[in-house]
Amino acid sequence: MLVIPEKFEGERHLGSDREGFFHRRRDVGKSKGFPGDKGKRSLHQSGHKSFFPLPHLKTKSINNKHHPSPQLSAYSRSLKEGRLIYCIEMLEDMENKGLLDMDKIYHAGYLRVCKDQKAIKEAFRFVKLIPNPTLSTFNMLMSVCACSQDSEGAFQVLKHVQEAGLRADCKLYTTLISTCAKCGKVDLMFKVFHEMVNAAVEPNVHTYGALIDGCAKAGQVAKAFGAYGIMRSKNVKPDRVVFNALITACGQSGAVYRAFDVLAEMRAETQPIDPDHVTVGALIKACTNSGQVERAREVYNMIHEYKIKGTPEVYTIAVNSCSQTGDWDFACSVYNDMKRTGVCPDEMFISALIDVAGHAGKLDAAFEILQEARAGGIHVGIISYSSLMGACSNAKNWRKALELYEDIKSVNMKLTVSTLNALITALCDGDQLSKALEVFLEMKRVGLCANTITYSVLFVASEKKDDLEVGLMLYSQATKDGLPPNLVMCRSLIAMCLRRFEKACAHGEPVLSSKSGRLQIDNKWYMTALVLRVYRETIIAGVLPTMEELSLVLGCLRLPHDESLRNTLIENLGVSTDTSKGSNLCSLIDGFGEYDPRAFSVLEEASSLGIVPSVSLKESPIVIDLMKMPVFTAEVYLLTVLKGLKHRLAAGARLSNIIILLPIEQTQIQSSKGVKKINLSGRISQAVAALLRRLGISYLGNESYGKIRINGVVVKRWFLPKLASRFSGKPSYLSYQSRLSRGITHQQRNIRSGNLYLD
Repeated sequence: MLVIPEKFEGERHLGSDREGFFHRRRDVGKSKGFPGDKGKRSLHQSGHKSFFPLPHLKTKSINNKHHPSPQLSAYSRSLKEGRLIYCIEMLEDMENKGLLDMDKIYHAGYLRVCKDQKAIKEAFRFVKLIPNPTLSTFNMLMSVCACSQDSEGAFQVLKHVQEAGLRADCKLYTTLISTCAKCGKVDLMFKVFHEMVNAAVEPNVHTYGALIDGCAKAGQVAKAFGAYGIMRSKNVKPDRVVFNALITACGQSGAVYRAFDVLAEMRAETQPIDPDHVTVGALIKACTNSGQVERAREVYNMIHEYKIKGTPEVYTIAVNSCSQTGDWDFACSVYNDMKRTGVCPDEMFISALIDVAGHAGKLDAAFEILQEARAGGIHVGIISYSSLMGACSNAKNWRKALELYEDIKSVNMKLTVSTLNALITALCDGDQLSKALEVFLEMKRVGLCANTITYSVLFVASEKKDDLEVGLMLYSQATKDGLPPNLVMCRSLIAMCLRRFEKACAHGEPVLSSKSGRLQIDNKWYMTALVLRVYRETIIAGVLPTMEELSLVLGCLRLPHDESLRNTLIENLGVSTDTSKGSNLCSLIDGFGEYDPRAFSVLEEASSLGIVPSVSLKESPIVIDLMKMPVFTAEVYLLTVLKGLKHRLAAGARLSNIIILLPIEQTQIQSSKGVKKINLSGRISQAVAALLRRLGISYLGNESYGKIRINGVVVKRWFLPKLASRFSGKPSYLSYQSRLSRGITHQQRNIRSGNLYLD
């Protein structure tokens, strides 16, 4: 054993130089008769037992595994405990003091712990301390990046390999491709593959397996088979892993027939490859994703045919395929097979089995499964309890759900949002909104963040009970939590506001206000402003409303059908008319006396978003299709077209005829000649016809035929009612129309002459 005097111990690493990321340590303590490390190693190998024959000096053993230094002993203990940061700081401190010899450190041990803990930074700091890292070291570092799904770190490793003057091998490139695959970066994965080929590094079966696996995870079947074709062209023989990856890719996209073609190709190899549990699981997933549940059961029988023992994962996949149909008998047979082959079920399998029981309506069986698992020593955590809570929700048994909730709290198990969402759903389905709100408040108290599902379930329940106060509280809380409104929240809240608005109109409560300088819908609850704000925030959040939500908003902007209200609106125009001639002034009122003028803006915005189709006013005839629209949307849609025609008339354009398409309903009546089908006008047709009668616009045809027609001349006369003149006493056209026409004419002249200015 080589020994040196203790007073020279600190001279072993007195200096080092660093170049880039890595550095080479040089011994500067080489005095006379003090060789470097290589010299020491050669002396030790040649049999020299001591270099300094000074018996009077106290000596210390170097590289003695039986007597490591206190620092290395502390390092080993900390590494076993998984204290990576403490370990790396200890090594860096020893390096700064010149006491570190990385040859005494087991590199793979530290990097293995980094891989388990996904500690990227600590792994890079460790490799930085190695004087001359080898390609094997970089491969281990690349594995840490792959396990952590850190593609940027993986490419940094490749860069350091090149800086160290090393040539990346097939293993390093394959691990880099695998890292890109785990990150879902398919294009980058193939870019690395082409770089590998250009670098004259021959890909092996593991490389192609990583490529196909990445395509499978991304659901890109075409690229997966493209990589497989390249593999075949290079005469690389595929193994079971490659075939399983191909089948998995088919399963992700539901290409079940192609998946079975791959299975047939496996069996057609020169040396046939038998399917394993991964093959069976991938095929069952492919069948399940394509809705072929019966075929999934046939695939499961391959376990018996090929005597596959299987793992809990494949049995879990088989049980999950039963959830769609609630096939409890097949799920139980899978469970029995699992116990017969000696495979111990895990929590995921128990959770899947409970889920099937819930879908099959076997709530008692679901509780028995949980009790049996606990009695059998199987770890049962919140995942299983969450599935059981879901089973209670599916069975609409809120009492059992509450009992389970109390059991979970009694064992101090950490609750999850999904578990409480299932409980809230069960309570809301059971018409227990108050209890559901208590659970919601408890969720907030324990620090769990309610998600969109939580609020959606509570909003639907509040709408069902018509509890607007609860809806407003939930909306305020969702805003505080930073959750944008979705369609369910928007629809429920606006529907409750519409009910309040209709009740106010029915009871004759005042709904108009002149705060903005003109009459608009408003009431003491300020619901109209609330409805418009919720609708606007839903659009801003990137959620596109449907015609249903649009119709609810327009319903909140509908004026009451009150003759006195219409007379008030006409009086505000400041005109007089000869009522004996039946003059109609609805065309002169903003919104035509039917809707708040803001309804037109809402509908025009909806048309720009593609919620409702647009209408060309230049066509002849103008066709208005109202067949698939709700009532309020259909009414405002027709009025918006009339508004556009009003401006075209003021600009001097000729008005075309209008054809309105309406939905019809068919019913059967008994006549002397037998059963006969007749057409009836539906609710929308009746509403549109009533609207035209209120406006005083005559039309041709019958709404029960599904089509009515309005002549352009009729619309023109409606837009130009005759009023009593203040000076001559003779009827004259309203100056409002004249001013509008003159204004448009002046605007056209200014555009032609270039005389434009901003007020």
